[in-house]
Amino acid sequence: MKSSRIPWVVAALASVAFFAAAAHAGSLSESGAQPVEFSVLGGVQMLNQNDTAIPDHSFNIPLVADVTYRLSSNWAVEGDFTWMIPVKQKVDLGSGIQQDRKAPDLLAYQAGVRASLPASSWTPYLAAGAGAVTFLSSTDADRAPQLDQSKTVFAINFGGGADYALSGSWGLRADVRELVAFPSSSDAGLSTAGQADAIWMSRAAVGLDYRF
Repeated sequence: MKSSRIPWVVAALASVAFFAAAAHAGSLSESGAQPVEFSVLGGVQMLNQNDTAIPDHSFNIPLVADVTYRLSSNWAVEGDFTWMIPVKQKVDLGSGIQQDRKAPDLLAYQAGVRASLPASSWTPYLAAGAGAVTFLSSTDADRAPQLDQSKTVFAINFGGGADYALSGSWGLRADVRELVAFPSSSDAGLSTAGQADAIWMSRAAVGLDYRF
């Protein structure tokens, strides 16, 4: 998908989420439920094997902020923002040569739907959505690849997790996601010889959530 179309995709998803939330706001308010949930999480994120210039199996640290609006006890819409902080590690540069390198900083912004199955004190869920990922520019010598311009590409996510209720409005949350970015064959640094491969990124994160 062309990067110029990405803002329209994100806007469309956000619009659907907004109107769906508005349609159900009244019933949740009357029931006394706490429909809004804000979560902050951290963990590990791995850029899996791909055919681009990004090093295979590169481990990094994600910082995640998530806002969820519950439409009912089973359904919710969510917005997820991730800053992936790269970690320097040994990278195979070919011919048996290894040097310390790190991937580009990455920003991911996704909108999606969550299906939950509430239990007595914990709530497992499945989730999926779409949005965009931005690979931030950096030409530092220790970057792999070196990007002279930031690249924003279409991306999807899917996965699941669980919420565990603590006292009051606080809770614990664990979340596992697969994020898939789709660079263009013309994106320098994210493609090789005019061909681009989907970039798969696995994320495991834990943190706190607050409902209000």
